[in-house]
Amino acid sequence: MQNNEIVTQLFKLTVNPSEILYAITMDTVLSAIATRLGEEALTLSLEDLSLARDEVKVAISHNLDERDYIDMGLDAWEITRSL
Repeated sequence: MQNNEIVTQLFKLTVNPSEILYAITMDTVLSAIATRLGEEALTLSLEDLSLARDEVKVAISHNLDERDYIDMGLDAWEITRSL
């Protein structure tokens, strides 16, 4: 059976294939900005915050290889299943 056929069969279970497993929100980014700048953060404009958002998105997309994290999670899952 091909990999895509196996995935199709797994989708027939009650697993939601579009479920988000982890998210970074602007709240997280704003908290980091406040930690870095303190009260100076209150002087930032909407343009400043939009630029910060865009730069964080770019940094994540260039540096995050989710495959490593998926593999680590599945390694732990396989160990747990065998206990």
